[in-house]
Amino acid sequence: MYKNLDTKLAYRVFTGGPLVCISTKNKQGTDNIMTAAWSCPYDTDMLLLVLDLGHTTTANLKDGSKLVVALPSKDQKDIALKLGSVHGSESGDKFEHFNLPFEKSLKLGFKTLKDANAYFECELTDPELLKDKGICLCKVLNVYVKEELFDDESQSFVPGCLNTLHHVSGGSFSTSGEIV
Repeated sequence: MYKNLDTKLAYRVFTGGPLVCISTKNKQGTDNIMTAAWSCPYDTDMLLLVLDLGHTTTANLKDGSKLVVALPSKDQKDIALKLGSVHGSESGDKFEHFNLPFEKSLKLGFKTLKDANAYFECELTDPELLKDKGICLCKVLNVYVKEELFDDESQSFVPGCLNTLHHVSGGSFSTSGEIV
């Protein structure tokens, strides 16, 4: 037996990729980081993120084209919730605002979430798509993953480490579970 839901709840059933933390800079060089729940791979070296047109991150990407996308672990749930609780336009640098530990991405030098499972240094590929729809299609320039979490032979995360967060509703998340 199935339950018929309102189509506006489709995204809750078809949960997409993992929760991500997106780092950008504005024209003045102020760092920003936000949480985004709608993400997925678009191609082997491209990511697709859906952003609100009114967010500081979206404005930063309209003015620049670089971003860092971090995959927080389940242990970073509280940080992810904090980052999503305030707009960058109100808080300035959220790393400073929340006194969050960070590291600099290796090539772009952007602040990113310290101890994330992985992070991707990216460049926006379609500014019009972002401007019109809030869809951030970006080319991955570099990808970094914690050494102990990745198996070179299988070219995937090691079994048991899939602890990325997936938004369910409100402050509830699931993790990606086991490899079966």
